[in-house]
Order: sequence, then C-alpha cells, then structure tokens
Amino acid sequence: MNKVLKFTYSFATVGVTAFVAAIFSSRAMQTFYPSLNMPLFSPPDYVFAPVWSILYTLMIISYYMVLNSADTMRVQSANLLFLGQLFLQMLWSYLFFGMGFYGSAMVVISLMIWTVYKMIERFKTINETAGNLQYPYLLWLIYAAYLNLGIAYLNVN
Repeated sequence: MNKVLKFTYSFATVGVTAFVAAIFSSRAMQTFYPSLNMPLFSPPDYVFAPVWSILYTLMIISYYMVLNSADTMRVQSANLLFLGQLFLQMLWSYLFFGMGFYGSAMVVISLMIWTVYKMIERFKTINETAGNLQYPYLLWLIYAAYLNLGIAYLNVN
C-alpha cells in the first residue's frame, strides 16, 4: 500500500468513527444531555468539538506513522488495537448518548482506556512519536470516564 493510500485509510477509519460518534452526540445535545446533572469540573459544551478535532487529527497522524513501518508483525497487532479502540469509541457513543446506558458505557470506556494504553505501548515499539501522540487521547478518556461516572451517579432515577 503506498503512502497516499495509507493516509487515506488512516483518515477514513478515524473519519467514520468521528461521524458515528457525532450522530449520537449531536442528537443527545439537542434532547436529553442539557438536562442532566453534571459532575464538578464538567466543561462547557463548546469545548468538545475542538478537543475531539485535535484528538482525531492526532489519531490520523499517529496511525499513518505506524502504517508506514516495515515491521509488519507489530503493525498488525497495532492495527488491531487501533481498530478495536475505534469500535469501542463508537459503542461507547451509542451506549452513552444513543441509549443513556451510563453504567454500560462506563464499562466500555474502562475497556477503551486499557485498549488505548496497550495501543500506545505497541505504537511506541514501532514509532516513538506515534505512541506519544496518543497520550492526549488517553488523558481525555480518563477525564471522560470521570464525567461518565459522575453523570451515572448524579442521574440515577
């Protein structure tokens, strides 16, 4: 696969995830999300779009860097972790925003944090910079887990 195709693939895989997550979150933002009781240190709604734009950009760049490695064995396992965390991100969006299943979403985001941590470890064995570019995402997921847990606790019926 040449570099243009690798970049296109990186962009498309992350883009599909962003699109699916946006569908669920935008519906929630227009319906029930504004009425939720929020935990301390919850950001204003306008923060989410720019943060996710930055994180998705870092994902594309990092994944592209990994795909350009000649170490096919490590790239294969990194690819599985990367695609796995994207799937978990879409599942979390569906459970949290689409269904309002905050407890189930908490389980998924915990698994996503672990998966991203393992992905960073694998990325760093292939390309140190590619791995390091994922730390903001990991930190954001930990913060999102705090928000998820707070919303689950504060909005129990």
